[in-house]
Amino acid sequence: MEKIPVPASQKWREIRVRLLPVLVFLVVALVVAFLWKDRVDATNMVGHVVGKQAEVRSPQSGSLADLTVSAFDSVTAGDPIGRIITTDPKIVEAELAVILAEIELIRLTMDPYADQQRNLLNYESMHIDLMENRARLGIAEIRKQSAEREFRRLQDLYERDLTSEELLERAETEYLSLEEEVVAISRLVERLENRLEGIDLEDLLAAWEEDDPKAAAIEVQRRNIERIRAEMMPLILHAPVSGQVAAIHKMSGEYVDQGEMILQIHSPQPDYIVAHLRHPIITKPEPGMEVLVRKQDRDRSEAIMEIANVGVQLEAIEEMGMLFPDQPFETRGLPVRIAINYDLDLTPGEVVDMRLMTR
Repeated sequence: MEKIPVPASQKWREIRVRLLPVLVFLVVALVVAFLWKDRVDATNMVGHVVGKQAEVRSPQSGSLADLTVSAFDSVTAGDPIGRIITTDPKIVEAELAVILAEIELIRLTMDPYADQQRNLLNYESMHIDLMENRARLGIAEIRKQSAEREFRRLQDLYERDLTSEELLERAETEYLSLEEEVVAISRLVERLENRLEGIDLEDLLAAWEEDDPKAAAIEVQRRNIERIRAEMMPLILHAPVSGQVAAIHKMSGEYVDQGEMILQIHSPQPDYIVAHLRHPIITKPEPGMEVLVRKQDRDRSEAIMEIANVGVQLEAIEEMGMLFPDQPFETRGLPVRIAINYDLDLTPGEVVDMRLMTR
C-alpha cells in the first residue's frame, strides 16, 4: 500500500502549531533567566563609594588673603593654599607707637651723670637703640605688607584694564620704598645685635638685671615687641589631604570667623564602600563575609569584596530616597562597611549594586 504524500504546506502547518510555540517558550525562558540573574538576583544591597574628604576651616578670625587655589585644582597634602591675617595692621602700628613712646621715656629717665655706671648706661643705651629699631622695623614691615597687597591688587586690576597706569606706578613706588626701608632697618638691627654680642660685660649685666629697674622695663618692652611681631605674622593655611578642590566658600579679601569653612577637598581615590542590607534581613551579615559588588554601567563590571564592619542598628537608606523620591515610606537597612577591591575601578560618590554571597 502506498503512503499518501503529505503536502509541504501541511508539514509547515504542523511545525507552526507544535514546534514553534515550544521554541518560543524556550527562548523566552532563557532570556528571562538571564535577565533575572543579571538584573534582579544580583542586588539585595545598595551602597555608595566613599573617598576621603577634608574641610579647610579658619583657625582664627581674620581676613583671608592670597588664596592660591580654585575649584577643581589638584593639591598635595601640606601645600600652602592661603593665609589668614588675624591682626589689623593699624592696631599693631598703634601698639608699636606706644612702645616707642615708652622706650623714649626710659631713655629720658637715665641718669647721664653717674660716672660709676657710665659703661652700664652705654650698654643700656645700645639696648634701647636696638629695641627702638626693632619697633621701627615692625612698623615698616606692616606698612610694607599693606603696600604690597595694594600693589598686587592694582596690578591685577591693571591687567584687566580696570585702573590707570599712574595709580599702579604710585603703588609700586611706595611698595619698593618701604621694602628698602625694611632692608635698611634690618641691617641696622643686625649691626646693633652683633655689637652687643661682642661686648663682654657679664658681671655688669648681672648687676644690671638684678639692680637696675630700667633693665626690667626694657625687657618688658622687648617681650612686647616679640609678642606683637608674632601676632603680626599671618597664619598659613595648608591642604590637609591630597586631592581636588571641590568647593570654595570664601574668597581672598573676605573676613572669616574662627571655625568658618573656607573650602573643601575631595580625594580621587575610593576609601571604602558603605552599603545597606534592606529590611527585613534574612541573612545577618558578619565581618569577613564576601559581597559581590557590581557597577551600574553598561558593562556591569563586578568584583568580590569583603565586609569589614557591620552597624548595630537600622538606618534610612539615602540612596533609595534619591532613586525613589515619591515613595511614601523611607527604606531602612543595616549599614555595613565594605573593604575596597581595587581591581574594580570605582569613583568616590558612585552608587553600586551589591549582593551578599551566602554559602
